[in-house]
Amino acid sequence: MRDTKLILILLGILVFIAVGFVLRMLEPVLVPFVLAVFLSRIFSPLVAALRRRRVPAPLAILLVLILVSIAIVIFSVVLYSSAMSFTEAMPRYQERLKGLLADGSGWLAASFPQLQAQIHWDKIVEVSSLTGVLAGVVGSFLIFFNDGFLVLLFLVFMLSGSEAFPRKLRRAFAAEHAERLDTVMRDIEEETRRYLLMKTVINLATGVAVALLLAAFGVDFPLFWGLVTFLAHYIPSLGAVLSVGLPAIFLFLQFSPGMALLIALLNAALQFAVGNVIEPRVMGESMDLSTLLVLLSLIFWGWLWGPWGMILSVPITSMIKIVCEHIEPLRPLAVLMSGSHGSPPPQASPARSAEAGATRIPSGLT
Repeated sequence: MRDTKLILILLGILVFIAVGFVLRMLEPVLVPFVLAVFLSRIFSPLVAALRRRRVPAPLAILLVLILVSIAIVIFSVVLYSSAMSFTEAMPRYQERLKGLLADGSGWLAASFPQLQAQIHWDKIVEVSSLTGVLAGVVGSFLIFFNDGFLVLLFLVFMLSGSEAFPRKLRRAFAAEHAERLDTVMRDIEEETRRYLLMKTVINLATGVAVALLLAAFGVDFPLFWGLVTFLAHYIPSLGAVLSVGLPAIFLFLQFSPGMALLIALLNAALQFAVGNVIEPRVMGESMDLSTLLVLLSLIFWGWLWGPWGMILSVPITSMIKIVCEHIEPLRPLAVLMSGSHGSPPPQASPARSAEAGATRIPSGLT
């Protein structure tokens, strides 16, 4: 018995490594596919509403594709134009950085003469070293938007088949099993849609507020920093640090230290108020995930898929938790994944409320 458990544990580890390897190798295809899945869950109510008003399905899907295409084009244009503007402004930032380092070198030489000879300022004075992280993140998003056609292609097929899928599910399985699976999928869809919609609205408001704040002080590229804030706040914990820290670096290259510090503090206060006061009241416990689990999933999916993996880490982890809640042997794992004292067992649908006991997913699906 003990040998059997050991074999199962080792097999589980091997499966986990194999799945991680496949996810890493198929990143160019899986990232657009997963994003298309979430987009289809967001826009499926819109398609359904248009269909109830007797709008033909192809026209309803076309309207959704136009909306998504406009968003992709706007993001791509802002990112590309901002990258070009950064390139043009690089010499000015270079001179400003040289001046700051010269002042710092003079103070350091006067205060600690023994350290002056040990620091090679000519190797430090490179603006590219400050923009490396920013360029890497922007480059990842630009590469992804080049694959926007793939996202739209996946989205078309998902939206076109969303109406027929429940009927296929009822024909493929017995009635009780089909209803159970339909309940799982509806829970995942509702939870994910609610999180993504609320998160998008809050992030959009935060990005606009940051852009207006920076524009009021004459900061370079306020629209770009607003877009960075909008995207970064999809990343739990780390996103707020990036959206405050990256602009702060360039503030000191544009303004005097006192003014740069003032703007950075106002930006940090604004985002702190949104992230710690407004957002918790609006979203509540929408995902109910453990803080440690969110951090681990952020590291794991970020390692697999880069910045987009960080953005998708919370929805993907929430989907896994919901599936575990509806599978009896995995329900303890769902409790461990939750941020509260434990997730309540899934509620039975009204049509089955009179039945005794919960119907389990067929063993072939677990």
